[in-house]
Amino acid sequence: MKADGISHGEILKKIWKHLELAVSDRNHPFHTPVFATISEDGSPSSRIVVLRRFWRKPRGLAFHSHIGAPKIAEIKNNPRVSWCFYHPQERIQVRIKGVASIHTDDELADEQWRSTQLLSKRCYLGLPPSMAVEKSVPGFPEEYMDRVPTFEEAESGRQNFAVILSTIDSIDCLELSVRGHRRSLFTWNHSGELQTKWLTP
Repeated sequence: MKADGISHGEILKKIWKHLELAVSDRNHPFHTPVFATISEDGSPSSRIVVLRRFWRKPRGLAFHSHIGAPKIAEIKNNPRVSWCFYHPQERIQVRIKGVASIHTDDELADEQWRSTQLLSKRCYLGLPPSMAVEKSVPGFPEEYMDRVPTFEEAESGRQNFAVILSTIDSIDCLELSVRGHRRSLFTWNHSGELQTKWLTP
């Protein structure tokens, strides 16, 4: 089916392209999406993350986290998660729902750790996020505020490193336009079959 001359397939192809570009281009608007979990008290808990991987088959998204971050416990308690991406120039909002898994001691975690820059690895050398402290701290040992850790120094952070992998089970895409908005829904069933719908914006 088409709306205004464009098909669901064309819209999905555009979404895939933006996600692929966002992994390698830190200036792409999709590079830093909002990732949401359900907190212990049942309320939504959202934060900005950096998109590190995207797969079309099987459909998935991934980012890095400190193993001590609250979102780790939240995912363990309830793995249903959501993502929100927005491209201000193209005025496209993409909301994705999926199921998250935590990877610390497998091939995916090893591969992502190897590809992480030393400057970023220093974030895994400090205390877990969200701890109460007496004064503001930078999130890593102060000795690395003015220098990058060596390879050997950074390796001690490997034990605190985790990759959060999320499936892509549904995509709600809203495209804004002065001529009229367009909203489409993509869902995949347990067999991997894609179903599409047009929704009111």
